Amino acid sequence: MFKLGVITDEISRDVGKAIEVAGSLRLECIELRGCWNKNVKDLTDMELRKIRRLAKDAGLEVVCIASPLFKCNLTEESEVKEHLRFVRRLTEITKFFDAELLRGFAFWSTGSLDDYWEEIIERLKEAVDICKSEGVIYALENEAATFVATGEDAKKTVTAVGSKGIGITWDPGNSFCAGETPYPDGYLKARDHMVHVHLKDAVRDEESGRPKFVAIGTGEIDYKGQMKALLNDGYNGCVSIETHYRLPNDGEKSTRETLNGLLKVLEDLGIKV
Repeated sequence: MFKLGVITDEISRDVGKAIEVAGSLRLECIELRGCWNKNVKDLTDMELRKIRRLAKDAGLEVVCIASPLFKCNLTEESEVKEHLRFVRRLTEITKFFDAELLRGFAFWSTGSLDDYWEEIIERLKEAVDICKSEGVIYALENEAATFVATGEDAKKTVTAVGSKGIGITWDPGNSFCAGETPYPDGYLKARDHMVHVHLKDAVRDEESGRPKFVAIGTGEIDYKGQMKALLNDGYNGCVSIETHYRLPNDGEKSTRETLNGLLKVLEDLGIKV
């Protein structure tokens, strides 16, 4: 059975408040991204110790460092080198929390994946090799604004990198935004390489055609099928709520609605968490 978690800054950038809320929601795990108006990569050792203490007191496991790694322009060498420079700090932070997963991406999209294929794989291998040497997994997320947008893209990329140091952070919401059918199409592509899961739901605006995020269970993604598949396939990692759905200035309420939607999906499947 998988564990339920949340990305803390979806609740609040005040990590203390976010952890308190996550504990009250009886979640099991958290992942860190924006903390006290800092990017996770820029946290001091003292701040990391504080977060670890707060999480421990709340009974929460830090399972993933949700870094912005390689959310940069592939064609700008200075940007790529800057990101490569902070890989080791990110692996230090990951290991500090006894976590294994370091979330990363595959560069802002400026064309088709095939057009930049060799350079993308070469650069990813540089980061993955560092992660592997530190006992950390590069958890590549499919993200609509990057070269790796879909489950199909993610499978192709991870297979080409060809290392035990890389896996997929599967995000059905991002798959939907990229125009893929998340379940079953994208999931069945990503499944065999999946190490982590992010959950958010969306609908497509009838007039603009653009995706709009909503609470889980109220959107167009087949979450009943997706969650049933995770259970049937024996996934036992964390599924993290990445709410994105926003009530005005209320990340806590938005996250609570999203979690309740997910729990209703699970209840309909006969699963009580």
